[in-house]
Parts: sequence; C-alpha cells; structure tokens
Amino acid sequence: MSRRSFALAAAVTAAAFTTPALAADMYGNAQPAPSYGYTAPAPAANWNGAYVGLQFGHGWGSKEMDGTQAGIYGGVNTTVGSNVIVGVEGDVDVSGQRTSEMIGGRLHQRESEWNATIRPRIGIGFDRIMPYATGGLAFADDTVRTAGSSSSTAKMGYALGAGVEAQLADRISVKGEYMHLGFGRTDHTVAGRNVNTSADSEILRGGLAYRF
Repeated sequence: MSRRSFALAAAVTAAAFTTPALAADMYGNAQPAPSYGYTAPAPAANWNGAYVGLQFGHGWGSKEMDGTQAGIYGGVNTTVGSNVIVGVEGDVDVSGQRTSEMIGGRLHQRESEWNATIRPRIGIGFDRIMPYATGGLAFADDTVRTAGSSSSTAKMGYALGAGVEAQLADRISVKGEYMHLGFGRTDHTVAGRNVNTSADSEILRGGLAYRF
C-alpha cells in the first residue's frame, strides 16, 4: 500500500469513529427547550353522576299571587361528546304564594302551597361553569278559601327554564335558575260562587348541591 493510500484509509477510519460521538453530543445530550413558565392546564371538571341539594327562591303568579319557595332537588348527569352534559332533574318545593281579594262581598284567598317538576336538562360545560336549559312536567296545588268553604285541586302542566351551575369544589355546586310553570285556568265553586284561578308561576331561585 502506498503512503498516499495509507493516509486516506487512516482518515476514513478516524472519521468513522468520531462521527457517532459527534452525533451523540448533538442529539443524545441536547438540552430541552426552555418552557418560559408554561404549565399544562388542569383536567376539565367532571359533571357526571348523581346529585342532591336544597333550593330557595321567590315565585310570582297571576293576580299578584306571590311568595317565597323552598325545597329539595336532585338528578343525574352524563357527558356526551367533549362538553355537552345531559341529564334528568326533579324538585319539590313548599310555596308561600298567595293573595286575597273581595268577591261578592266576601274575602277570598287564592294560594298554591306546593309545586314540583320532573324534566330533562341539557347544558354546555365550560370547565366548572355550565349554562343549561330545561323543560318537562310540572305539578302544583291550586286552592281558593273563604269563610266556611274552600276548593282545592292538584294541577299538572309544563315547566320551562334556564340557569347556570358552577362547581365550587369537586363535590359541591351552586346554581341560579329561572323557571316558568304553566297550568292554565281552574274553575272553583266556593260558597256557591264560581271563582277562576291559576297556579301559573314565574320562579327565581338558587340552589346548593352535593355531587356523589
């Protein structure tokens, strides 16, 4: 082998041994890019499962029939897709809605002492905030009283509403809600006189729930 050929072979051999070392320095020992303070977002809130809570509010009805309302509610949710929450909710309230008026020279009291609903609910979850719409069946009593006579009936109608729910913690949520209950008119016979009433109500209320 000539001196020139020997020098060329030595150069190729040296290059073969030094190239992997350089590659290791370039790729294997490379420092990670700076993060500039970025932190991965926390997992989205979980709305799935059952819940039960207490609610309190005020109701307004026909002919200035109004009063406070308080009761219990509960339901169950499940998530559809990435952030659509569907479920079913029910509630029962004690109602103080009442008003009085003179009819035929006698004082008559109109009142609705309780109401209840059962309805599907659909919302959009923005992490711990969920606006929602709801609608279904409603029930309430419709009563008229006067001296020595009264008439009462249980009515079935519809409920329509909307609200916003927020998770304060993993198992605690609060809500603000508007609900319309529609029942139509009721004919009562009280003390020999026909009296028309309605248990229709507009309700504003808030609630506090525990999620299982």
